[in-house]
Amino acid sequence: MPSYYDIDTILAEEELLVVKPSFDFSLLAHLDPDSSHLQRRSRKRPRGDDDDGIEKDHDDNDTADNSNGGLPEGTKIKMPLWAVERWALLGFIRFPSLPRHYGRKMKERLEADPVSVDLRSKNEHYFQTGMLLVNLLLRASHVALRHSSA
Repeated sequence: MPSYYDIDTILAEEELLVVKPSFDFSLLAHLDPDSSHLQRRSRKRPRGDDDDGIEKDHDDNDTADNSNGGLPEGTKIKMPLWAVERWALLGFIRFPSLPRHYGRKMKERLEADPVSVDLRSKNEHYFQTGMLLVNLLLRASHVALRHSSA
């Protein structure tokens, strides 16, 4: 386990991963940049006698449907490694794919000519991030197996 104050670990955990929620999350639509929920309608409140002469914007809160800021199940979102760790161990999210620079094509390039591949251009902490990612995936799969066999 790396040190809490290790700057290399902190930087390695900033790798963005594509994840999908296993169920609907309320009030987390802000995690999805393509969400139509983020286009908020604002309306002007008319000035009243109790105001200080400033018009203020405020939002309509719709809680009856999915426009209340919910994140639907199966939506692809990008989150940093440090943020998905607890959710993955609890089974709240799934990993549909690894980042490109940890995929099959990159593996083939590394096996063909490891000297010519510039790993720093992909991630400055390529190996440490890879080790953290593998550790997370193994722990999440063990937890999932333990829950399915119980």
